[in-house]
Amino acid sequence: MDANIQESWRDAQRLEKQLQALVADIPADQHEINRQLMEYRALCDAVIFLHFDYAQDRNIELRLWDTHGKVNSYYRKQLSQFRNGAGKRRVVEQRKLMKNYLEFIKASQRYYRNYIQKLASHFGGIPEVDDIARQFNTAAPTNDGIAVLSSDLRQQILSSCHQSLIRLGDLSRYRETELATKERNWGPAIGYYDLAGAIRPSSGASHNQLAVIALADGNHLRSTYHLYRALAVAEPHPTAKGNLEIGFKKIIVAQEKGELMNDDAQKDHSNSTKALLGWFMLLHAQCYKGLDFIGHEELENEVVSQLAIELKERSLEGILQKIVLVNIAAEYFAYVRLQSQPESLALRQAYLYFLRLNVKTMFTLLQVLQPELECFAMEFGSAPETTAKRSEKITAVARRVLPGLRQYSSWLICYASLLAVQLGDTTLDVQVKELWKTYANTLTLIAATISASHPPAIEYLLEEDADTLGFKPFDDELVTRRYKNQDTGAPKPVFHAVNVKRQHPNVEMLGRICDFLRDGVSLAQKENIPIELLEGTTTFAYREEGMPSELMASPEGRHANISSTNIDREDISLAKEASANAPKSIINDEASLSASISVSANLVMNEMVDNIVGSEATNDSECHDYYASPNRAPPTPPSYSFDESPVKIGGNDTNYGIFGTSTVQNFLNDSNYNTPHQPSPQRTPGPLLPSIYNTVFAPTANEVSSRPSTAKGLSPNRLSLQPQANEYLVQSSVSSMHAPSSMFPNHTPQFVVGNGYCAQQDTN
Repeated sequence: MDANIQESWRDAQRLEKQLQALVADIPADQHEINRQLMEYRALCDAVIFLHFDYAQDRNIELRLWDTHGKVNSYYRKQLSQFRNGAGKRRVVEQRKLMKNYLEFIKASQRYYRNYIQKLASHFGGIPEVDDIARQFNTAAPTNDGIAVLSSDLRQQILSSCHQSLIRLGDLSRYRETELATKERNWGPAIGYYDLAGAIRPSSGASHNQLAVIALADGNHLRSTYHLYRALAVAEPHPTAKGNLEIGFKKIIVAQEKGELMNDDAQKDHSNSTKALLGWFMLLHAQCYKGLDFIGHEELENEVVSQLAIELKERSLEGILQKIVLVNIAAEYFAYVRLQSQPESLALRQAYLYFLRLNVKTMFTLLQVLQPELECFAMEFGSAPETTAKRSEKITAVARRVLPGLRQYSSWLICYASLLAVQLGDTTLDVQVKELWKTYANTLTLIAATISASHPPAIEYLLEEDADTLGFKPFDDELVTRRYKNQDTGAPKPVFHAVNVKRQHPNVEMLGRICDFLRDGVSLAQKENIPIELLEGTTTFAYREEGMPSELMASPEGRHANISSTNIDREDISLAKEASANAPKSIINDEASLSASISVSANLVMNEMVDNIVGSEATNDSECHDYYASPNRAPPTPPSYSFDESPVKIGGNDTNYGIFGTSTVQNFLNDSNYNTPHQPSPQRTPGPLLPSIYNTVFAPTANEVSSRPSTAKGLSPNRLSLQPQANEYLVQSSVSSMHAPSSMFPNHTPQFVVGNGYCAQQDTN
């Protein structure tokens, strides 16, 4: 070992002790603090780039950031003295302190930006680090270091760059928290966190820090979204679970007072949207506990019905994406919690609650989309049109729903094996059956209205794709193909990359529709999935147990409420001519207009479906279920905690540990519990999910041409929020639940918390 490296590290350690003693003094010489910190940075930096492995073994980066944290804590403590009492009158001293604190923040940011640039120039050959360095400096980094990097060294460099970006975001956040006197500008901090998430999507650190900003803004939906995202990754953040439970506890406390937790950041939204968000957050807070509560079904139905009305009335501007991903991540994390305590009835019930919520939400989105697809089909005559012209006729409501439905299509692929069997809950089983039927009908409508024999090629990641990189619930081979180039297998660039030329939004929407259809074709090829593509047609049919699929696809054999539809171009043209002399009604109580159109095979559609399927494997062994995906045992990302202590729900849930080989199948099959529980009152199963043809989603006669707005804002007072006596009872049906052995693959994800590499405990 070079003697200069060891000597530099000894000097750095000596200076580290001096700094710690200096910030412990009250008052301290702030200029001396900043000077010594600058010298300490230089010594640590020299050791890191002289011998990177030596620095990694001694956690020099971590110790350097810990020292920054101690200096920051000193300044924050001093600044707090000027916020009340006599301190407000000491204006001159306050300005001097703020100036020194700002100097500390700026110098620290300059160091970490230069550090990333030095990583790129010293090592080189890592595109992710080089791209970040270019954003900090217009000059391209030069490679003056190692020609070939080992795999381990490359991962260490990526991790170092990722941590530096998180720290840059933290420094920007400290500045706005302590020094901003007017409206805070979170833009720089969010930008650094987003860069960190892009360079290492498997880490939950960036999402946890983004949740801190969302909470500071009073945006509970965004905070919950980022906390769930921090948990639904390969490297879950260790404090995200406690922070999530703190937020849910606040919502429950507000509900017990008869109030909804309203988001301060949603002031520009309509009253109905605010009510939707308040109900949605309350539903998740209650379902997370896994205890039966009075008004559950009413609250759940209110959320999904209001969501449908909002989508038909206005654009939710990213809210739908967060609602969908929160639902999916909540179900995934409920399974992770269930693994840690397989004997817990509350955790079992929480898992089933979130599964049911996802089923009903996807069903609702399909109901919203189906009338739009029928209107889309009615616009076409027999004359052929180009793909561009057809894509222009996708309705506004369909455009709002498609990105969210595309996420649910990925969810359905991952959980199809679970949803294809009886779950032991009568109400949930009926809802799942209706979901499959509606899904088959929607696929048939899409296949009948897509005219291009070849789907448009989108060679970059769309917004919803880029947003779900590293999302653990989508860790399935059939889902991850959307992130790769179909020809080369290389990862697709993000939509905002420098060299990416985006296609027209209409073409992107058509690409989403084709991806949705592609997923449906993949599922229809699996033997254990209750839908199939009828041979020689473009009709997707639900396969009822004990009933031939051909009968289910015919008008006589269909379900009374939901029909399987196959629309041919010539039939649509004839229907339009016939409707000119008939009352203007697309849908009636017996069947839809599309169901009355004769069924015929369309060669163009068959070619299109064949092209979508391509060379996909048709056996189940090549379609990996979510729970059979490989797992990792990652290190713990940088740490951050809220001011409040985490609320413990269900025991020691913060330790992820190794869960062994048990699966949810074992949890749901085991009916011999020693844990006592209270039976719930007798509850009547809820009503069957309604048909699209007799609900508020069915277009009326006047909606065929003008489609006027019909939704009305709902008052939060419609839903009783008063706490009830004996409210939290464990539902007795859980303990008697039996699931077949095919419900889950015999494999369980394992999560291990490694040694933390960022010990800074932030108290913002």
